[in-house]
Amino acid sequence: MTAAPRLRGAARREYRRLSRAADMPPPTHPLVTLTPGIPVAADDGAELLTDHWHAEGAGGQTLLIRTPYGRGGVAGVARFFAERGHHVVVQSCRGTFGSGGSFSPLHDEVADGQATLRWVRGQSWATDRVHSWGGSYFGVTQWAYCDGEERPDTMGIAISARRFDDAILYPGGGFSIDTPLTWAYALDMQERSLPRRIWALLRARWAIPRGTLATPPGEAVRVAGKADPQFFRDWVDHSDQGDPWWHPLRFASDVDTIPPVTLMAGWQDLFLVGQLADYAALKDADRPVRLIIGDWIHGDPETTVMGVREALAAFADTGKGADVRLEISGGAGWHEFEQWPVPTTTVFREFTADGQLALPEAERPAAALPYRYDPADPTPDAGGRTLNPFAAGRRDQRVREHRDDVLIFTGDPLPEDLVIIGEPGIDLTFASSNPRADLFIRLCEVDLKGRSRTITDVYQRLPAEAAPNESRRIRLSFAPIAHRFAAGSRLRVQVSSGAHPLHLRNPGTADPVRDHSRLIGSDQVVHVGGAAPAALTLPALDTSRAPAVHVPVAR
Repeated sequence: MTAAPRLRGAARREYRRLSRAADMPPPTHPLVTLTPGIPVAADDGAELLTDHWHAEGAGGQTLLIRTPYGRGGVAGVARFFAERGHHVVVQSCRGTFGSGGSFSPLHDEVADGQATLRWVRGQSWATDRVHSWGGSYFGVTQWAYCDGEERPDTMGIAISARRFDDAILYPGGGFSIDTPLTWAYALDMQERSLPRRIWALLRARWAIPRGTLATPPGEAVRVAGKADPQFFRDWVDHSDQGDPWWHPLRFASDVDTIPPVTLMAGWQDLFLVGQLADYAALKDADRPVRLIIGDWIHGDPETTVMGVREALAAFADTGKGADVRLEISGGAGWHEFEQWPVPTTTVFREFTADGQLALPEAERPAAALPYRYDPADPTPDAGGRTLNPFAAGRRDQRVREHRDDVLIFTGDPLPEDLVIIGEPGIDLTFASSNPRADLFIRLCEVDLKGRSRTITDVYQRLPAEAAPNESRRIRLSFAPIAHRFAAGSRLRVQVSSGAHPLHLRNPGTADPVRDHSRLIGSDQVVHVGGAAPAALTLPALDTSRAPAVHVPVAR
């Protein structure tokens, strides 16, 4: 046992951010001690190194964090909780930062989590209640608790999902290569010396894009850097929909085993759709769950501030407000609702042959709008829900919208604010010379200066069930949003067949994830007007039904 060490780097900055955030309780136990590197035995004998943060005489509850990113990375959070009278247990997942065994993502989290929970509950200082906490892979380790006999009493899960594969690897049936490649690259460099980490960060901006073009895609990590992790090759090899290889790695399938949980998601986060599916499953099973969604990308510091505030409220049993709290992006602030989805009315827009998004008409001339998709020059993503910090979020669409392989449809300036909350939808008739085609459709906002930025999108790898050039009717739902389109701005929809590397380019072969030995272009056609018009549906909110709430933020 030693006095808590002086915080450094990112941990110090995070601690300061938490200390300066509004509505945080003051410290009650400023003299914090740390017992570092406690070896906790896993069931197979591997020693999982564990830190215990606490203050003398602390009688608060226990916070449990399991992470593959190093215990020092959350030292600021641990110290902050400990200063408020709580025991904090931070453990390095096996094979990381001194813990025994090898890190094989997802494979050992159930067993290791059970061993850790048994150890925590058996300590003389252990309190009656254990609260697990954290986001991203920290959240994955929490979902894994639910598949064992020992479970936390409550959970705070941010930007994560029970089904890792469906949520971030294969949404829409393709392979979202940018996120797993970025993660593999980051894991490889995280335990290097400081100069080597700096060099790896500097080269990441060009090394990761180079890796996404590797042939075959299983070589992506090796091409981007020197690592060649087996888990990345496994994810490429087991990308077929319904592959049973994934079944034991999908956690908490029995929702009745899930303790009370607060879910925090981000409108621009890669886990958004999967996390909302988790929320729906819990609500359908009548399990206690709260939902908070902010306008965050993955790793936004404000998710930590909000998560800490929510955990402290749960400890003190002072949580209040509605079960659903949402930030409406576009400057409309935070609002509370009784449920998700939120009751809305539907607004329609139709696509026209001259590139307009227009109000519906009884008769609109039919037209066929062609474009060519070339996997040798794949349509770029220009932002979106990805782990890659160089590409994530609401990016300028100028370059993408000037390409010949992207169709653009733009509405008139809005006469008043339009608040959309829920899942926009799109109906269109589509044909391709290659039935193994992708559709990527993006909803954007064009501001008063003419700048177009992404708001939400949808990607789908179409089943190869149509004949070449056969038209088929398609309905797709965008990822959910809560966004205010300001008066004077314009709605814009992009239609394309790619968003590389947000989604791995489709080579046009029978095995489009693993076989890139040939790159086969295709000619696409979108039909508008006529008897089956292409149409955009928008769930519009009556803002009088959305009471605003004050949500304090860090100063």
